[in-house]
Parts: sequence; structure tokens; C-alpha cells
Amino acid sequence: MDLGLKGETALCLAASQGLGFACAKALAEAGVKVVINGRNAERGKNAAASLGNGAAFIAADLTSDADRARLFDEAKRHLGPISILVTNADGPKTGPFLDRDLDDWRQGLELTMLSAIDMAKRCVPDMTARKFGRIINISSISAKEPTPNTPLANGLKLGLIGALATLAREVAREGVTVNSILAGPFDTDLLRRVAPFLVDKPDMPQEEAVKLYGARAPVGRIGQVSEFGALCAFIASRHAGYLTGQSVALDGGHVHAIY
Repeated sequence: MDLGLKGETALCLAASQGLGFACAKALAEAGVKVVINGRNAERGKNAAASLGNGAAFIAADLTSDADRARLFDEAKRHLGPISILVTNADGPKTGPFLDRDLDDWRQGLELTMLSAIDMAKRCVPDMTARKFGRIINISSISAKEPTPNTPLANGLKLGLIGALATLAREVAREGVTVNSILAGPFDTDLLRRVAPFLVDKPDMPQEEAVKLYGARAPVGRIGQVSEFGALCAFIASRHAGYLTGQSVALDGGHVHAIY
């Protein structure tokens, strides 16, 4: 299927690996010129080189106001107007609610929520001017069904989805869509790190916890990042212009809800 994206531009946050990179890869394969962001310069440059099609990497800390401003300016110099924004960030701290102090919440707010809101506000004016834009937020099923030992993610990701759903209604008539993908268990380093907490067995070896968590889904496995990237590219495509303000769970049936 031709996604109608050849010649478009995308800024993908926290995309030197994992789900962010999978989105960047799928977009690049659809003919989009991509800038990816991350904190590890060596890994990021290697990831950008593997994408081809003029892809570039910009190192920036998404918790820093100054770094976000610089990231946007440098990305726009490289790409021109940004037509697709993929928001993403590393996961906030895990552990029981009562073990997390207010500084943990403040740091999580900056990382998980404010980084995406700031970058969306920066990108939207060019999108509305062109009457085409896509904002795709990489989120988690924890925003739909709270997962154990992830109070920061449960709260902050849900708050971000609410903020972006409001934006979606405000810009819908301008040809700009805003959606979230709620990731279930995917084959990423982040999943390995948090899986023991998700299965409520903090001392379990990571790989064993990943298998246990994946086995709990009706499909009986964890997802492959290419599957996530494919959905991201479709939501970004010209075919998905009627889809906005939605949170799509991609989780192998993990969430036990009808809608």
C-alpha cells in the first residue's frame, strides 16, 4: 500500500532504539525524511545511518527546556517544516506508589508529559499552515488498564493522552490528526527493564519475566517492534485522515476491555 507520505518529514523523539526507532524505520521506508532524537550520540548516529533517505540524529535531553528548543530548531533546519511528530520518552521510575516521592513525580512529569506537549506546540503551527500534520504519541496500555508497580506511568501517560485528545479536537479541521498508540509487551530493552515489576516479581530475571508477561496475552507472545512501526506509519498516512483523538491499544489482546 502506498501511504502517500513520500517527501514528508518526521521528527521522532527518543528513537535511537526500541519502538521509537521502529516508527522512524517504517516512516523512512515510506519515503519520509526523518530526524531521530536520543541521548546516546554513538547509538543515535548509527541508527540514523541505517535509516537512509537523508535521516539524521540530534542528541538532546527531553527533560531540558533548552534542549527541546534546540532540538526543534536543528530538526527544522534539517527537514524544513515538520509534518509528522512521533512523541516518545524513556519510562519513568517504577516501584510501589508509596515508594515514589514528589521529586520522582516532578521528574516523570517533565520526561513523560511536558516533553511531548512542548514539542507538539512547536510543531503544530507549520502543520496547520500546510493543512497536513500527524502527531503520534507512543504510550502504553498502562494508560488504559493500570499495570502493577508503575504509578508514574499509569498517571502521567493517561494525563498526556487527555491533553493530546484535546489538541486533536482543536486542530482537526486544519488537516492535523493526533493519536496515541498504547503499546503492550514489545521486544524492547525497556520491557526487559520493567517486566519483573509488571509481573509483580521484582527479583525475577528479566528474560524470564518478559516471557511470563508475554504469555499472559491472548496471542501468547510479546510483539515485534516492526508490528508497532507498521501501525505508526499507517496512522501517519494519507489513508488515516479520519482517525483522530484516539488511543489504539496494540497489545495482542492484553487489555481485558471491550473498548
